[in-house]
Amino acid sequence: MAEISDSANKRELDDAEQRETKKVKTDDSGGTTTAAKYFLPSEKNVGITEYIGNHKGFSGQLKQRYSDFLVNEVSLSGKVVRLTSLDPPPEDAAEDTTWAEEVLPPETMEELNELVSGERTEKVTIDVTSMSKEERRQVHGLVRKNFPDLDSVTKDQEEGAKKLILVEKKAGRATGADGLPVRKPRKRRYWPFGRGNYTTFALYKENADTMEAVNMIASVLRFKPSCFAYAGTKDKRGKTCQLVSVYRVPARNLLGLNKRNWALVIGNVSYEEKAIKLGDLLGNRFAIILRDVVGSRSDIEEAVQSLSEKGFINYYGTQRFGTTSVSTQEIGRELLKGNYEAAVHLVLKPREGGNAQLSACREEWARSGDALKALSLLQHKGSIEGLLLQGLLKNGPKAFVCALLSIPRNVRLMYIHGYQSYIWNKVVSRRLRKFGLAVLEGDLVVPADVPGAVLESEEGKFSKQAEPTVVKDIAAATLGDVVLPLPGYSVKYPKNEIAEWYKEMLAEDGLTLDSFNNKNRAFAMSGCYRHIVTIPRDVTWEEVTYEDPSKPLLLSDLDALRGNTLPEQPGSGSHRGLRMEFSLPSSCYATMAIRELTRSDTTAWAAKAP
Repeated sequence: MAEISDSANKRELDDAEQRETKKVKTDDSGGTTTAAKYFLPSEKNVGITEYIGNHKGFSGQLKQRYSDFLVNEVSLSGKVVRLTSLDPPPEDAAEDTTWAEEVLPPETMEELNELVSGERTEKVTIDVTSMSKEERRQVHGLVRKNFPDLDSVTKDQEEGAKKLILVEKKAGRATGADGLPVRKPRKRRYWPFGRGNYTTFALYKENADTMEAVNMIASVLRFKPSCFAYAGTKDKRGKTCQLVSVYRVPARNLLGLNKRNWALVIGNVSYEEKAIKLGDLLGNRFAIILRDVVGSRSDIEEAVQSLSEKGFINYYGTQRFGTTSVSTQEIGRELLKGNYEAAVHLVLKPREGGNAQLSACREEWARSGDALKALSLLQHKGSIEGLLLQGLLKNGPKAFVCALLSIPRNVRLMYIHGYQSYIWNKVVSRRLRKFGLAVLEGDLVVPADVPGAVLESEEGKFSKQAEPTVVKDIAAATLGDVVLPLPGYSVKYPKNEIAEWYKEMLAEDGLTLDSFNNKNRAFAMSGCYRHIVTIPRDVTWEEVTYEDPSKPLLLSDLDALRGNTLPEQPGSGSHRGLRMEFSLPSSCYATMAIRELTRSDTTAWAAKAP
């Protein structure tokens, strides 16, 4: 088995949590550190108010350490995605590429790929001074075989000190014999015949969200982040593992990144014929530790039984709405209203905590409204704030729509999804307060066992198999099958009074149902459906005791790969904990399951989870 080569990387993953733990301490004067200003909106403010079960509940701390929260993706085949190997795939092992890799190492191969794709215009230089004529001939052969769109030529430097092979793109004719333009050759990377076109790998990460991790990988490989595809995003605070795919990248290039000193590991690489798409998962498998548990064993048993049988309200968790004092639904509301200037100002609005450079940038914008001055305070211009400011500089100080279009599509959608989620939470809470767990005539239903039934696709559409039907016989339906729509221009609404609630709530914010059918399609949302209730699958639990709160109580994939074991805990430690595992469908929030279990407000955990 291949290993993570340098001990620094191991120390980084192991020590990062110690640094995080120290950050949340309160100083002697009673003030809080920067990390303690981590913000989650209150549950009530985002519509989270109800519970399903009648059990008593108990108290405990979730995510006291990020090693207490493990998430493994469940693929469409039903297999739990785990990091189990750092070795190259069999296809790579079968190839004798030692000499070729010495002559054309990954860095040179990437330069040649960039030359083919047009990302690079200058010639690629290969030093062949120490090679014989026969070896130089083989290098030319490698280039011709691997990159048929490139030409190579041997050249002596002027002083004759070095012999170089220069590689450049073949010259093409501007027009064909018929006078029509010649189609440019399709951009492609060298790839062995018969090998799957998409390199798929398990991405294991610690205390980093999916987009952050992908951006790191893309930056080192000099790819655009959009080249990488994954089924869904995973939260930052935890240890997670999921599948990612990228077009024609050799496994060695990806596995080589494990030498770096960062909190992510790549493994289980394979070559597949199809790329991963958004929504290509059945759900996620969670392993969770609740620490400092207070409650009787009978209370815990009753709570677990209720969660396993009745499930929990499928709320969008508070993290859906951002972790700063400016929530995603506020920005989304302004986008839907067409108040693009207000939306830009909200994104750039000063707030407590966070990155010092971003804070300075926002403060400058609030003070002067000068995009150039604000942008100059950012070392890295690729942040959302940086992209917005660059959009204003490029298109004009009042070109707010153009500025918003300069940020990634998934971020724009995140803001509007935040508002849709806010309305959905409020509607489901009102329904449960008024009607309890009853199924109503005119409800919309989608069988709960339809995979991916509530997911919106990347194009903003939902699958035909998820098209809901209207309840006519309430005795034939269960609450587990009932869905409510996230408002949009292509969804049905219940054939009962709940449909009017949507109109009322939107009107309170100055919106209508037509607001989602924006003429600017970048801000139009078709909507989708979401089950009211979710029941976790394969629930297991056990009580644990421990003495040292800094010691882990769960083994991650990386721990298992390294052969680590859990430290021995005393049979009667001074602290009680609860170890739980369960599976949820995609887009469901484990924090909402734990909220139902404990009957506790998740916002209280935010102070423990910077």
